[in-house]
Amino acid sequence: MEFRRQLVLGHSALLMITLLTGAVAAVALRVSSTRLESVTRDLTADMFAIQRLRFEAEQLVATSRGYLLTGDATSLEHFDETANRVTETLEEIERRRRDLATDVARIGESARAYVTLAQRAARERKATGDPREVLPFFEKKLGPARDHFDTALTGFVQRESEQFDRTAAAARELAARSQQIVLLTMIVAVALGVGLTVLSSRKLAGHYARERAATEAARRATAVRDELVAIVSHDLRNPLATITMGANLLGESEDRPRVRKHIAAIAGAAARMQHLIDQLLDVAKLEHGMIGLTIERCELASLFDSVASLFQVRAIEAQVELTATAEPGALVMADRERILQVLSNLVANALKFTPHGGKIAVTGRRDGDRIRFEVSDTGPGIPGDQLARVFERYWQARSSPRGSLGLGLYICKQLVTAHRGEIGVRSKLGDGTTFWFTLPAAGP
Repeated sequence: MEFRRQLVLGHSALLMITLLTGAVAAVALRVSSTRLESVTRDLTADMFAIQRLRFEAEQLVATSRGYLLTGDATSLEHFDETANRVTETLEEIERRRRDLATDVARIGESARAYVTLAQRAARERKATGDPREVLPFFEKKLGPARDHFDTALTGFVQRESEQFDRTAAAARELAARSQQIVLLTMIVAVALGVGLTVLSSRKLAGHYARERAATEAARRATAVRDELVAIVSHDLRNPLATITMGANLLGESEDRPRVRKHIAAIAGAAARMQHLIDQLLDVAKLEHGMIGLTIERCELASLFDSVASLFQVRAIEAQVELTATAEPGALVMADRERILQVLSNLVANALKFTPHGGKIAVTGRRDGDRIRFEVSDTGPGIPGDQLARVFERYWQARSSPRGSLGLGLYICKQLVTAHRGEIGVRSKLGDGTTFWFTLPAAGP
């Protein structure tokens, strides 16, 4: 039982480790993929916004140059539109990345400075109509502002690229740690499985060795028992038959009361020995499956008449009232001699324990498609803690008289079971005992 408990606990632990490994792997994969997906999505959106800002910044510079060179009103409109888009993109980046507020503010300041100077240059260009007149302003003011704006934007893009690389590296490190955890968990599961296998193998080997030793001991005990049964069957029955026959012959020819008393004692002892030998042989045959049953239709009334005739004299001598009542016309499918043996064992057992003035009732009746037999007595009863063992081999009641092997009830159970029947007992201390068994009823 201890080994079985350890085995169950070990397998449960292995199952838990395996489930934990799968759960950790699933969680790690989920976390890694979610983190990478989130990082990739956010950084892609950020880089897209930054690259759009860069494109719009270049477009802003281009439209401002175009207007300064051509003085075309359409170029001026494009310049204003591009300046507005740059402002909107900066605001979008600031909303998405609060941590970039400083960088966005710096770029915005550069962009506004450039736009202000570009708008001033545009007004002067519009007023003079000659692009050469704004060239000194462009070189001194607008060019450096454009360079400052471009530098701020380039630095911003560079820092965002580096941030992207750092975030991707952190995500890869998280994935690596998750893989290490899964690998470690798998190693623990494998180690536990190997340990459990080794433990199971050792325990099973020891269990097998003990079972083999027990089987060998049982085989030797069976061989000794079979040898004993053979000795009893062949070497004791014949001398015992001679003693019984001699006692009977002496009893018929001897008239002296004292001698007849001794002869009767010898005959009684021989009869008891013969009964014990017959029980041993019956048990051996039953356990080897050598009992052959001749199943036939038997009348309950005839069976009960035979039981009454066998025990009526003994009942009178014991001052016990014996009654045998069978349901009229009831038939049972059974081996007549073996069922008569069962009833005889039960009645003889009842006679042992029923006091003077007591009663023994043998009844038989139809119960559906079964015939129910009962043997009830008014004896002292059987203790409740012994009821479960009454049909065990060699069981005897605590108050059972000596001279019995305790095989009678065991033989009864084996014979009833061989008939595909059931047998049981009801008893209460001080209220008698009832043994019952059921057999298949015969059809009409």
